Amino acid sequence: MRSRLLDDLERLLCLGLRDDARRTGLTEATARVLLVLDPEQDLPMGDVAARLGRSRSTATRFVDRAVAEGLVERRTGLDRRRRLARLTPAGITARESLRTLRAQRAGALPRAVQEHTGLGEGEVEWFVEAVVHALVEPTR
Repeated sequence: MRSRLLDDLERLLCLGLRDDARRTGLTEATARVLLVLDPEQDLPMGDVAARLGRSRSTATRFVDRAVAEGLVERRTGLDRRRRLARLTPAGITARESLRTLRAQRAGALPRAVQEHTGLGEGEVEWFVEAVVHALVEPTR
């Protein structure tokens, strides 16, 4: 039962991201890249892969797609072996649009939990934080 709930939650979160990506004219893969990049700094490809939770080859494909769309550029690091990803001005704009939609979706979550459970506002925040904590650091 609990495994099924987790599977359902993961599926719904992915569908939400996919929907937000489409609403901003992006693919889900490109949206993921934009969300993990920092507008203020270049990010090594190994870090991009780690933040995406994907292999380096998959992260490279995702970044290549974003580069082709003009949203990300690649640079060579100081030691010339390192490859860095950076948002372009268009990528920063697309990222902000996507983050706005994600914030709206996130804002709806506590209201929905409150409506379905009768929990108070502070209790809902605690509940959502507990769920996130459990997903990030499951008990052993």
